[in-house]
Amino acid sequence: MSEQKIPYESLMIGATVNILAQHINRRVAQAVREHGFTDFRASFHPVFQWCGPQGSRLTELAEWAGVTKPSMSEIVDILVRLGYVERTPDPSDRRATLIRRTERGWEVNRIARQVVEAVQANWSQVIGAEAFSQLLDGLRRLTRLATERGHDEE
Repeated sequence: MSEQKIPYESLMIGATVNILAQHINRRVAQAVREHGFTDFRASFHPVFQWCGPQGSRLTELAEWAGVTKPSMSEIVDILVRLGYVERTPDPSDRRATLIRRTERGWEVNRIARQVVEAVQANWSQVIGAEAFSQLLDGLRRLTRLATERGHDEE
């Protein structure tokens, strides 16, 4: 972190969750690069975070990541060239295409999961297992509320 003093006591939830997410993303990117994926960039995170196990459509990835379809397409093009994902026909609609992880992409996900599990274990130790469990439960409930249709305009 920079030398700038952060007013922790007055941070609102948006800043708090963003700072924590950035911390996790930096740790993940560092670990992925240390495992030999030296071409991995932080801008790839949304694809790995939001791509479903069976693949996802480009429009879904763009919507979840909060970027335009052309921006997501550019990121996916790079990931295809690097061998992290592939484009395949959607079995439910042959006119559509799915973005799916390759084995190389799944390896990145495995590394990321290990890092996030380690961060969670550390944070649980720092604030206590019960407090961390309650925090995570509350954040999951808020995430569900924020992503359900009808609540995203509030």
